[in-house]
Amino acid sequence: EKTLFEFQQVLNLGEIYYELEDYNLALEKSIQSLSLLKDPVFFRNEQSDSIHVAFQKPQAILLKVKSEYQLNKNKDTNFLKQQLKEIQEAIAVLEQRKSYIGEENNLSILIADNNAIFEFAKKTSLELFFKTNKEKYLNNVISIHESSLYSRIRSRLNNNASATFKHIPEHILLQEKTIQEKIKNSANIQNDIDVFFEATKKWENYLDTLKKKYPKYYKLRFASLSEPLDNINSKIPINTSVVRYIYVNKKLYAILINNTTKQIFSLNQDNLAEKINSLQNGLIPITKASELLNNLYNSLWKPFEDKINTKHVVIIPDRELFNLSFETLTPHPIKNYKDLVNNSLLSNYIISYNYSLLLIDKDKKVIEYDKNFVAFVPEFNDQMKQNYKISIKDSLTLDKTYLTLLPQPFSIDLAKFSSKYFSGDSFLNEKSTKKIFENSAKEHKIIHIGTHAESNNISPELSRLIFAKNISDENLEENNSLYTYEIYNYNLSSNLAILTACETGKSTYQAGEGMISLAHAFNYAGSESILTSLWKIDEQSSTKIVELFYNNISKGLPKDEALQLAKLSYIKIAEGRTVSPQYWAGLVLIGDASPIVIASSKIWIYWILGVLLLFLIGYYFYKRKPNK
Repeated sequence: EKTLFEFQQVLNLGEIYYELEDYNLALEKSIQSLSLLKDPVFFRNEQSDSIHVAFQKPQAILLKVKSEYQLNKNKDTNFLKQQLKEIQEAIAVLEQRKSYIGEENNLSILIADNNAIFEFAKKTSLELFFKTNKEKYLNNVISIHESSLYSRIRSRLNNNASATFKHIPEHILLQEKTIQEKIKNSANIQNDIDVFFEATKKWENYLDTLKKKYPKYYKLRFASLSEPLDNINSKIPINTSVVRYIYVNKKLYAILINNTTKQIFSLNQDNLAEKINSLQNGLIPITKASELLNNLYNSLWKPFEDKINTKHVVIIPDRELFNLSFETLTPHPIKNYKDLVNNSLLSNYIISYNYSLLLIDKDKKVIEYDKNFVAFVPEFNDQMKQNYKISIKDSLTLDKTYLTLLPQPFSIDLAKFSSKYFSGDSFLNEKSTKKIFENSAKEHKIIHIGTHAESNNISPELSRLIFAKNISDENLEENNSLYTYEIYNYNLSSNLAILTACETGKSTYQAGEGMISLAHAFNYAGSESILTSLWKIDEQSSTKIVELFYNNISKGLPKDEALQLAKLSYIKIAEGRTVSPQYWAGLVLIGDASPIVIASSKIWIYWILGVLLLFLIGYYFYKRKPNK
């Protein structure tokens, strides 16, 4: 009695009663467990486990409020306010303790608790909004959702021992690890609570230093789990609407936001995942595809379409919606895919995507880099593979998967053309190694990567881009894979990163894990926006669309409009099966849509000088011509 063991067993009993729908006993056990935490005898017995106790308290609060919720038949405003107040107390405890994590298991428990607590807070806030129509409660729903998304991304990185952050000095990271170890060890020193408090004080000072000197790293790893979004309207770009899809209590909603208003709409989600998966099957007949596209339009767009009064739309999906290309949705059934030129969201709106409302800010300064363009395209041709096989001394180390990668001749042609078009550089075939990419990619207006990729649906941080084997390197086993968690360690500062590899943008949703993809990592590494693919896409068609896109970019068009026009142009010229959305709709723009100011090519200067020289020569001979 009066120990952590008693606390845990009382709480376990309460959870069991809740699952058995005996909410009275569940409530009784939750109150009993919380009372234990206030007992002076309990804390005298459990000084050494104070951190572990803090992990358990939010779970006890959650059991209490959800039991009360089930028992209360008249859920009036006052009751819901009290529920929200208590669950916010649980979030506050998590906020205090989230950084004092010394063991992976503790982190896993914390993240699992966060998900359930955040979901209940979202549900309660949304019910209060519907009852009171006060915008602060809708803001709370949005804020909790966005923050919990980042906490799940954070948990992936914190759990990955291989994840590094190159732009943070080594001594700073060593200090972080040392203090966390002291906090963990202090919890195991019997009756020496002073050691723990000393370590936590050092941790707080360390976080203050991070916040001031390395704010981006601080935000990713340690910033508040709840970030207010009360002024989000002022962040929305002019002539732009944002559609934020969000699941609350297993129900799907769309929140429509512009410069002045926020509105929420309940959506029909029947068989949603099944319909999206069916669309990704390129073998379905046009009649079935037409039915699905129109059905998804009616479910996901029509309920609020009359409220959209802007041409530009930013879509922020949730869960399986990340795998849907919204541009293909049709207000009316289509007879063939050519109809999408005039009958689709692609034809009616200029659409881009994002991962979070926290990334939208019209006042964010767009950096103008001196260098226009750089491309990295390992073609994986037969000669490259043959050279690799010759360099292998031990056949047991041969990477057979590398030898099966399909050649990418169209990607090579596009890289050569684009590097001349933008007066940039290109690293092709054997020169397109991971090491060269690391040293040469940073600080360009456009970083173009045309290669193969693997999407890992179990551990998204292990998704990877595949570069050329560096056959001059003695270690040939893994030197050509760039994993998602490694990208956080790179400087990829750019206005735009082009990732034409298969499935580079395909996000993986798993309950409690959040959405993590290569595209998110590129954003953290400094790319303001990413043009990427949601699914496996044909190389020839994707290179054609990117070529059209580059042509539009060079004219000074915003990135989202440049992609829209490129897709419409492609549909008009495509023939046969290549007009199917499978061949073009997977390419999407994620992030900032501002135009890119491309520096003038030196070739044009030479042309102008040449024309001027010819004019002067002609004028000279004209003046010397004798008068008759």
